[in-house]
Amino acid sequence: MLNFTLPDFDEITEDGLQLLLEKTVKHKGIWRIHKSDLDDIFPSDPHADRQDEPEKLDLYTGDVYDKKTKNYKYKLPKKAMRFIYKKIMYCKEDAIKDKLLENEDSITYL
Repeated sequence: MLNFTLPDFDEITEDGLQLLLEKTVKHKGIWRIHKSDLDDIFPSDPHADRQDEPEKLDLYTGDVYDKKTKNYKYKLPKKAMRFIYKKIMYCKEDAIKDKLLENEDSITYL
């Protein structure tokens, strides 16, 4: 399992790195990726579940969906998705990394 807090988009550089700030004032959600998610594979395999809002994130496109209705809500910026991708690639969860690497041609933000 991988947890990450998505910082304010202004704190992320275009290549997905986080700027060092004296103080972080706000964030854009707490997300969790399970290597063996018990729910279906919607919207992607793997996907992220937001812990502080009922939302799901497609890790290949950045599309965010309502957890209950499965309706499209919004798209995360490319730089936010690059931040998430880098978090995943530097974690020790090989099962999650391997799934993304196997389907790298489906990733729209790299």
